[in-house]
Formats: sequence, C-alpha cells, structure tokens
Amino acid sequence: MKKKIFILALMISFILPAYADTVFFNEPVAKEIEKSDAKKIIKNLESTVSSKLNSVSYKDVSKAKLKKFGKCASKPECWAKKAEGEDFQYVLLSLIKMNEDEEITLRLVVISIEDEEVIDDETKTYDDVESADEKAIFAQIKKLSAYNDIKGGKQSKNDKEVDKRTKKMEEERKKRERELERQREEEERLEKERKKRERIEEERARREEEEEIRRLEKERARRENEKKKEQASKKKSLKDNAKKLERARELVLEMCSQGKYNEAIKAIVKVSDTKCECEEDAKVLALKTQLLNFNKVREQIIRGVEAKNSSLILDNIEAAKALDESIVEGGTEFSQKVDKYAATGWLARGREMEKANKYVEANEAYEKCAEVDPDKAECTDWLNSKDKLVKAVYDKASVMKNFNPTKAKELLRAILKIVTAENEYYKKAEQDLQQLEY
Repeated sequence: MKKKIFILALMISFILPAYADTVFFNEPVAKEIEKSDAKKIIKNLESTVSSKLNSVSYKDVSKAKLKKFGKCASKPECWAKKAEGEDFQYVLLSLIKMNEDEEITLRLVVISIEDEEVIDDETKTYDDVESADEKAIFAQIKKLSAYNDIKGGKQSKNDKEVDKRTKKMEEERKKRERELERQREEEERLEKERKKRERIEEERARREEEEEIRRLEKERARRENEKKKEQASKKKSLKDNAKKLERARELVLEMCSQGKYNEAIKAIVKVSDTKCECEEDAKVLALKTQLLNFNKVREQIIRGVEAKNSSLILDNIEAAKALDESIVEGGTEFSQKVDKYAATGWLARGREMEKANKYVEANEAYEKCAEVDPDKAECTDWLNSKDKLVKAVYDKASVMKNFNPTKAKELLRAILKIVTAENEYYKKAEQDLQQLEY
C-alpha cells in the first residue's frame, strides 16, 4: 500500500508544474441565497478550483485546522500566523450572495501568506444560478493576479477529455468567426448596393419635387387672386370669432374658479373648433389642453382618495396643483383642498408601508401627512402613539434574533431611524444591534 502511495505521489510530481505554488481553498460562505442554489454554485466552484489550480481543499484538512483557520476570516496577518508551516502559499476565500433581482454575486479574495496581504479581491455578478457554471467561474478565476502562480490542477482522464473538447470548441469558434466574417462582408456588399439604390431614388425624388414645386407655384399664383376676393368677407368673420373666443374663454375660466370643471371642459371643447386666426386661437387651445390634463390628474387623485391608493394621489398631486394654478392665477378651489388630498395620500402610504412592515417608510409618510395637514387626526394619533409600535417592533426583533438575525437587524435599524436617542427602545435596539453585528 505504501509503495502504491509513493508511486502515485511520484506521478503527480511529474504531472504538476514544479514551479507552481499551492492555494488553500477555504470553505465558501453563502449568504441570502437558497441552500439548493448555493450548493450548485459551490459544486461548480469546487470543481473548477480542483481541476484548474494547484489546491488544497478545506475538505482535505482536519476539523481542528478548519476551526483554527476559521478565526482568520480575511485577515492576512492571521493566516500568516495560523498557516505557518502548511504546504500552501495562498488562501482563496469565496462569498456567494443573491440580490433582490435573483442575480448572483461571487466574490473571490486571494491572500498571500508570505506577503501577509490581500492581493486579489474579484467580484462578478451573474444573471442567475445557471449562469454561474464552471466555464464562467473559471473565466473569473483567470482574472486573478495570482492565477499564473497557482494554475495547474490535477490532471486526469476527464481533464484530458475536457482539453480535447475545449480544443474542438475553439476550432468551432474560429469556424464560426470565419463564417461571421463572410456574412459581414456580404452584408457590407448588400449595404453598398442599398445605398446606391437610395441615392438613385433620392435623385429621382428630388427632380419630382422640383417639378411639383414649379407646378404648385403656378397654382399658388392662381389661387392668390381668388383669396384676395375672399379675404374681405373672411376678415369680418374672423374678427367676430375672436370676440366670441375671448368671451368663451373668460366664461370657462369663471367656471373653473367655481370648481365647475366638467362644465368648463364641455364649453371649451365646443368652442375650440371656432377659429379666428389670431392669438385667441392659441389661448383657447392652451386652455383646452390644460383643462383636459388637469381633469385627468384630478380624477386620478379623487379615485385614489376613494380607493385609499397612495400612488394615485401622490403621483398626481403636484402636477394637478401646477396645472390648476396655470389655469387660474392662484388656483381654483382644488388648490385650496390640495393639502387635504396630499395628507390623505400620505396617510394611505403610511398604512401601506406599515402593513408591509416597512416601518421607516411608514414613519416618514405619517410625518409628511402631519406636516401638510396638522388637523389629520389619524396621522397625529399614530405619531403620538409611536412608542407602542416601537415596542412591538422591538419585541418582534427580539424573537427573530435567534432564527433570522438578518431580519432582526433590519427591524432594529428601523427603530433607530424612527425614534430619537432619548427613547428607551432606541438604546435597547442599539445594544442588540451591536451584539448581532459583533
């Protein structure tokens, strides 16, 4: 048995580069990711490191050493001390996380034990779990500055097969590149022909346009004589229309000031087809546009108030106020109620955030509500009784500390943001947070 081990060691010494250094592959750390997804990525990472690098895996060392190494985290000086005398010159640390968009972040940190420093800190984001395959992870590892010192890995029949497949894939890639080049040349040729046809067509269109211009000029001269005959009677009609539009616009503005928006819109739409070919046309058109836009956002706000939908109210309130004040100087009766509408929107937002356990956002919404409408009792009552909420949040965080510390820290941070340092739960939350983050 000893003889077989010796022969195996001798074979490995011929296979591996004599000059290659060795890296200790520490156990990967996975955060905020499903266990099954983390296992897939860790498997790909372990396989890549094993096959591509001269490495010692955390699985190959004793539990006592793992416990000793585990105290070092990413501290180079600690590794230099704890790994003294070990058969590796580098340490490879890895962190796997998933964000809200289910994108995967893989962070690789390489520590040089001899230099006692972090020499690589490479982070790459993958679209999903499946994207973090061995090929993609290997591409990330190759970017490490220490890669050339520790590349190599254990050669096996499987590795040789992989090399063959890699070579074949490279040949296929080059073949595809040549085909793409031929396609590109063909596309360039077709593009030149297309541009040539376009130039010919443009020249033909230009000649036709010049002929049309000459024809139109003759037609214009003929019609000019006819227009002169019509202008006298039309001038009087346009003058009458101008006075009619001015009176109609003043009437519509008066309706707006009285809050009769629907009547105002009907009136301005009815008269908007009347033209005077003067400044009053633009004024009527502008007023019609403003009224239609204002009524649209006003209806959204009213619908939001009825449905207690904060987005419908708050997303439209500023636009509605600006349009209202642009229609009537100082605004109509709507502007007098805008703070009431806004307060209702912030109240609804506060309740939505509170229901979703987003207490910081809820607190901000209730404060905004009380700011714009101090008479809004629901908001002031909530702010005045905030201590009860803070206690409930603290109790919830206390329960979650043991089985969901991440959520517990989130709740504790929320307490620090919604109460002042004088509050008893602020101090408790601060202490608990320090313990959790220690």
